[in-house]
Parts: sequence; C-alpha cells; structure tokens
Amino acid sequence: MNSENTFTEAYKAKISVDRNRFLFLNRLKRRVKYILKIINYLLLIGVGLFFVYPFTWMASMSLRPLIEALSFSPGLIVSDPQWGNYLYAWNQAQISHYVGNSVTYSLLVLSLQYITIIPAAYAFAYLEFKGKKLLWGIKYLGMILPAEATLIPVYFFYCKLGIVDTWGGLILPSLVAMFGIYMFMGAFRQIPKEVIESARMDKAKNRILLIKIMIPMIAPVIITHLLITFISNWNEYYWVLVMTNSEAVRTLPVALRGLIQVDEGIPNWNVVMAGTMIQVAPVMLMYIFASKKVKSIMVGWTPGRK
Repeated sequence: MNSENTFTEAYKAKISVDRNRFLFLNRLKRRVKYILKIINYLLLIGVGLFFVYPFTWMASMSLRPLIEALSFSPGLIVSDPQWGNYLYAWNQAQISHYVGNSVTYSLLVLSLQYITIIPAAYAFAYLEFKGKKLLWGIKYLGMILPAEATLIPVYFFYCKLGIVDTWGGLILPSLVAMFGIYMFMGAFRQIPKEVIESARMDKAKNRILLIKIMIPMIAPVIITHLLITFISNWNEYYWVLVMTNSEAVRTLPVALRGLIQVDEGIPNWNVVMAGTMIQVAPVMLMYIFASKKVKSIMVGWTPGRK
C-alpha cells in the first residue's frame, strides 16, 4: 500500500508539474504574441509616418510666406497660413486649362484602351493563331524596356508621321499597353473552365462569350485597372513633355514646371508646393477611397466575387 500511495503521489506531482509548465508556457506564448503585436503596430505607425510626413510637410510649405518657405524648416506648424498661394498658383499656371487637358487625356486613354487591350488579352489567353508566340515575345520585350530608352526614336517616328503635339500621338502607345493586357489575361485565366465550356457548348461566339460572360465576371479587375491607369496618366510627365510643343494638349504636371519662377534668383517654392498639392489632391482622394479595392484585387480575387 505504501508503494502504491507513493506512486500515486508521484504521479499526481508529475501531473501538477506538467500542468503548471503548460500554463506557464501558454501565458508566455500569449505575452510574446502580445508584445510582437505591439511591435508590429509600432512599426506600421513608423512606416506610415515616414510616408505621410513628406505630404504633410508639402502642405505646410504651400501655406507659408516666401521667407519661411525658403528656410526649408522641417516644422509643420504654420503661424500665418497664406491661402492666397493656391489662388496665385491656380492663376499663374492656368491650372483650369491644364486640368481640363489632364482629364481629357486620361478619359481618352481609358475609353479607347479597353477596345484594344481586353480583346487582345482574351486572344492571348484562349485563342490560337499564327504568330502568337512571336507577338507575345515582342510585347513582352517592350514591357521590359524602360520607356525613357525609347523616347527619342519614338519622337522621330512621330515627327515623320506628323502626330507630334496631337491627342492621337499622346494616346497611341496606351492602346496596346502591356500592363493591361497582362492583367486581364490573368483575370480571364482564373475564370472556371466549366463556364467557358458551357458557353461554347451553347455555340456562343467569342464576342458573346467575352462581352456577356467574361467581362461581367472580371468587373472588379476592370475597376482596379481603371483606377491605376487614371492615376498613372494623371501624373504622366516625361511622355507629355517630349511629345508636345504647345499649350493646347499639355497636361497639368508639365504646366506646374512653369511655377518654378526665379524672382531675383529666388524660386517661389511656396507657390510650387501649392500647385503640386492641387495636382496631388485628386490622386490622394482616389487612393483613400479605392485603396481597399485595389489591395483586395492584388492580394487575392476570385471571378464573380465583388
């Protein structure tokens, strides 16, 4: 009996030690997770401040008098906001005219681009035709080359065609944008094969299959591409600068360069920042309201899910 009691007590003691060890490790695990979560939040806040600070400083600079702006102080508080800087930048750069050009350029690209890139993406994804691999290789090579490397030859080519300083010349490369073709190809290939096979069994033609079945299923991807393309075209600078010679078709980013005026050797940086804030404001608003949609598409998306 003594040996049995001793064994029972030892067994209970071992269970108690194991239980205490398990509880200790469990509490330690929860505390480590809690600490890691705090560190993660602190890192996110730090990264957020790192990216937000330049925009906040730019907004502060745009409201300062010229003397304070020239000091380039890192402070953000403005004692006497100069809202007239925005009005001066608006009138000096004729922003109303160039905003209209920017909107026209962006809408022309968006309205005409989908007529070409969506059928091209469908053809590359599902159709077989002669020269498909060669054409895809040429387009892929064009995507690899930086745009700056082709500006001069494209400019001379445009000069021979007589389309420099025209809306057609500006939007022509966007009609075969490889980014959009590649993006829609990936979206089309995620559509279940059963849907496509069922439509083809019903003898649906390619245009019916594309317009009535596939495009509605990838509507979130189209919206995301629309936002990304609009922001890209709104901020386009080098392409518009090289391919335009007059104020008739130049857009807002090119016009803002004229705000860097030298008055007795001193640039008006407060006015420049005010003009830049006017340009950046629509993009920031679009990002704030649409960032969740864009991130959801980039991270994970299934056809038919909105």
